[in-house]
Amino acid sequence: MKIAILSDIHEGLNRKKTQTDILDVIIRWIGIHSPEVFIISGDMTAKPEKALAHLNRLQNECPQTKFLFVHGNHDIYAGDSIHAYQTLLQFPGNLGNGPVQLTDDWVIIGDGGWYDYSFGMPEYTDEQFTIGTFKGFTWPDKQFANWQGTDIEVTNGYVQKLTHWLEENREKKIIMVTHTVPFERYIQCKNEPEWDFFNAMMGSQQFGELAVKYGVKKYIFGHIHTRYHEVYKGIEMICNPLCYFPEEWNSHSPEAEVFSTIKVIEI
Repeated sequence: MKIAILSDIHEGLNRKKTQTDILDVIIRWIGIHSPEVFIISGDMTAKPEKALAHLNRLQNECPQTKFLFVHGNHDIYAGDSIHAYQTLLQFPGNLGNGPVQLTDDWVIIGDGGWYDYSFGMPEYTDEQFTIGTFKGFTWPDKQFANWQGTDIEVTNGYVQKLTHWLEENREKKIIMVTHTVPFERYIQCKNEPEWDFFNAMMGSQQFGELAVKYGVKKYIFGHIHTRYHEVYKGIEMICNPLCYFPEEWNSHSPEAEVFSTIKVIEI
């Protein structure tokens, strides 16, 4: 089975800056490569209604490919992020609806995830991370994501849900997917407080602990705009973001960038 992987498409910003329909480019790639499954590990675009429309378009125009999705932080930007989360569950391939059996042996388990400050700088407090402002810059989630609970409570809710699904499928070969980061190894520390402060909002070590505990074979994530593909703690780790044009792209051509970025694995 051929599985394509991409995250952090940021459709709206990249479409505006490139004057190109990014989904059209992805659809052309699919027409050439014909993956059975396409995993989008978060940040399709800002706001849930737009993300849902884009996911439905991809699935409708590429019916031969099964699209699977977990939300990113941008996808649930709304006055009520719980309602936004539920809106995105309307997409049948949203992994927040439950595990998806790929083959007799392989199952994919995931959800968007959130962060609990476990990657935060020790000299700052949870209260400071909750406010999320450093030297006048406020982390956008603090303005545009609106959960009913705290970041830590939201993260623990994801951990409980994923634990239940992993326990049910522990005898199978598991691909785990979140948007947020599972291991400190993938946190980018620059020894610059104005950057490193916001690493608290990158993910949770709890997700990595679950992956190790349940013997996850492959882990797919996004959120950090850096690409990784390696084996870590016995797990094939894949982070494959498209990122922002132009500063984070290797090409000025949307087709060249998308075609060179999408990663394919086989099981």
